[in-house]
Amino acid sequence: MHRILFQIGPITLYSYGLCIAIGFLISAVLILKDSEKFDIPKGDMLDVLIAVLVGGLIGGRLLFVLINWKIYLADPLRVLMVYEGGLAFQGAFLMAVFTGAVFAKRRQMSFFKGADLIAPYIAFGQAVGRIGCFLNGCCYGKISTGKLTVVFPHETVARIPVQLYTSFALFLLFIALSAGRKKQYFDGQIFALYLILYSLLRFFIDFLRGDNPLVLAGLKLSQVIGIGTFVCGAAMYAFLWMRHTRRIKSIKYSEQ
Repeated sequence: MHRILFQIGPITLYSYGLCIAIGFLISAVLILKDSEKFDIPKGDMLDVLIAVLVGGLIGGRLLFVLINWKIYLADPLRVLMVYEGGLAFQGAFLMAVFTGAVFAKRRQMSFFKGADLIAPYIAFGQAVGRIGCFLNGCCYGKISTGKLTVVFPHETVARIPVQLYTSFALFLLFIALSAGRKKQYFDGQIFALYLILYSLLRFFIDFLRGDNPLVLAGLKLSQVIGIGTFVCGAAMYAFLWMRHTRRIKSIKYSEQ
């Protein structure tokens, strides 16, 4: 675990914050590079990314504080110390989607086109961010006696390196979604697939995590949220697919 990379006087560089920043910056550059392929002006896309970043940070922090409310009730000022680590992705994602949808509507942009553009890079940014979780020691795995384990400083037990497993799976998801663009049939398809696949990934991999408490029927809050996200993604995919099919039938009928 390398929570602090270095300190120069009052300046402290945290590995968690650095990985989050690297993941976002690389994703943002690639999104802007691809924006013209989706007929979205770079200037508008940049504004959306800034809005999404702010919304995501707020949402991620709020959900993390809610999950760990006992810690922050004892020391409320720690709520502001985001650089120490402590962002719940699902909270960040939900708030980012809401912010992006509102911003896209104001700019008269296609929400689903923008979401398809961004979706693969969400997975990429998450993959880099999970490396930061590993270095920070947060989002840790269950205690294990297996061979593929790690022992964090100040601990005497071995744990499953679930952060690295998650990071690897997210890199694969990034590759799969990027490849899926080549066989895309309708706007919103890639985004819906992201919701479905990430929800499945998060649901099953959270059984290996040892940090979050159980809240309902032996499941963690993240898993309960994941079930809701999966249902939304599947419903979205089905709706968009049926709309696409009706549109194709309508075009063929008009050509007869």
